[in-house]
Amino acid sequence: MNLPSFSGHNKKLWITSGVVLSIILIYSLLHFCLFEKDPVITFLGFINNQYLNLSLFCARAVHSHLGPLPFPNGFSEIFDPEPWIPYTPEVRYKKVLFLFLLIIWLVKSPLRKKLFCSFIMIMGHLFSVILYNSYGIELSPATDPRPVLALPETIALLLLFALANIWYLNNKQNVLKALSKLKINAQSFGPKIQPLFFIIYFYILLENYVFDFFQFYPWINIIFSITQKILALAGYPSTVDAVYLIGEYGTIYMAKYCLGFKTMYLFAAMVYLTGDKTKTKLLYILAGLFFINFVNILRFVFLFIHIQKNGDYALAMDLHDLYNIVIYSTVFILWVIWFERFSDISIGKKKKIATKYT
Repeated sequence: MNLPSFSGHNKKLWITSGVVLSIILIYSLLHFCLFEKDPVITFLGFINNQYLNLSLFCARAVHSHLGPLPFPNGFSEIFDPEPWIPYTPEVRYKKVLFLFLLIIWLVKSPLRKKLFCSFIMIMGHLFSVILYNSYGIELSPATDPRPVLALPETIALLLLFALANIWYLNNKQNVLKALSKLKINAQSFGPKIQPLFFIIYFYILLENYVFDFFQFYPWINIIFSITQKILALAGYPSTVDAVYLIGEYGTIYMAKYCLGFKTMYLFAAMVYLTGDKTKTKLLYILAGLFFINFVNILRFVFLFIHIQKNGDYALAMDLHDLYNIVIYSTVFILWVIWFERFSDISIGKKKKIATKYT
């Protein structure tokens, strides 16, 4: 019987997998047989508390030396009126830090370089947590923290992703080689990494200073006005009053989250990243956004008709939730059409591209 032979790369992979599985097995046995409490979680909790205490100490030092930090004013009348959660000291952005550290250590590079990059990333994270808590400790429990904390939140996320971007630019070839080992076409995907960072930067700004700050009443009014006209053609009279579509037997309320901004942004970002012709990308994005909004209008038409016929708002909410499935399916279909017809990353089409980074 012939035993399977392993190449050098496969041998390293098998050894690494065996070591990881052995560690998991030993840890599981110790956890269930010896320890009453999980020692890893206890240790991580201790580290988190010490990290938080350090950030609060530095935040109080900043506050005592510099006084109150500048923050935006005048947003109370336009900020989201929904209930808010008071500020509590915390170590934020832990998942972002863990993800970046994991990538740094998975990509092949000299040990000294990995240690230096990890140190810089941790220092950037510590600065971000200090900045967040420096603004937070100035707030009273009765103050809405969102307009104030939006500033340090934005600065912190931009800083962390900027550090990751700088690391990528200094390790570009190693990253592309790692992608090649994962059977990802580095020559095709590599040029899209830098635009991806800019899309993330723009999303951070939109998330903290557009999506959360404004109510988008004009957009809601346009959606409901078109819905009203379609309903009139179907024989269902209605009245638009700000964010309400009023009928004889029931009313629909539209929050800004029903507009699907994040879904539309994700759709547009994917098309932008995977296209090579600017005109085609812009036309497809505009057509896709128009179609997504049209599906949204149809959702309100069917919801309104159901309420007028049945007056069953509970079932109407189930139909409302069904929109999420419909809209995600719509976006998925639009993506499939894009990848099949227009994208430079085509599904099911083989392209002969030289593997430069293997």
